Amino acid sequence: MPPEPVLDSKDVETYLWEVTRDFMTDIKGERRGIAWAATLFRLGKAHTLAASTEQAREADREQCSFADGPVMEALRTGEFVLLSDLSRDRRWPGYSNAAAGHGVQSLLSAPIVSEGGTSAAINLYAAVPHAFTSDDLVRIRSYVHQVARTLRVVVHVAERAETTAGIAVVQSSLVLVDLAVRSLMNEYGLSREGALRFLQTQALHHELDLRDAALNVVVPGAAMDRPGPEVSGLRQEPPDGVEDFRLLAPAELEQESETPPAAGAAKKQRPRSTVRRRTA
Repeated sequence: MPPEPVLDSKDVETYLWEVTRDFMTDIKGERRGIAWAATLFRLGKAHTLAASTEQAREADREQCSFADGPVMEALRTGEFVLLSDLSRDRRWPGYSNAAAGHGVQSLLSAPIVSEGGTSAAINLYAAVPHAFTSDDLVRIRSYVHQVARTLRVVVHVAERAETTAGIAVVQSSLVLVDLAVRSLMNEYGLSREGALRFLQTQALHHELDLRDAALNVVVPGAAMDRPGPEVSGLRQEPPDGVEDFRLLAPAELEQESETPPAAGAAKKQRPRSTVRRRTA
């Protein structure tokens, strides 16, 4: 089964809508006439996963139809690409003329994630030149960091879809991961990054796939009833070690993921077994 149904699923679109809506509210994007589109590139093909308006979706499709342009440059270099005034920018004259036909006068392309043969980017389109400020660039870096972690999970699920028997199983994986992340955020005060990292740690520690780790958060103990290797230590109580991840800021999570633990440090880094739920 091809992975496209997963990447184009309503779960992915809904997540992108929610997190991007928060970002756009933060920069007052709608008031400033800024629209957005999120695009995924796989096996040489582009898929617009979500867009704020139909005009932004069409502008994104137009950009992706060019062999070279801002978004392709962003994916190649891993850097943001800003076109402050398309009427004066000479880097991609063919694209600039086409974009003007969609009412685009300035744009910002930001690479989100590159995982195996899959890449993704967010494109911001503005109807006026010089629409983007230095403060926008700072804020979008934080947004990209947040979205990248979740999209990596989505890409992994999509790749598994190629060897999975049914689309319902894969879609339920996306739903469960999202439900588990929201549960961890709401009940234990984790950031989205911390919640995803906690699920990954639980999956590794208990030899589960990510879906079963998410299932055990949503329905405690349910993973124990599923066929497969015996799972020990999963109890019907708040997940062990949640409080450790609540204490980690996104930057610390990134540093921790990049720094290998010292020899003999495994015992010291085991999650604590006592944690309290947040009270209303």
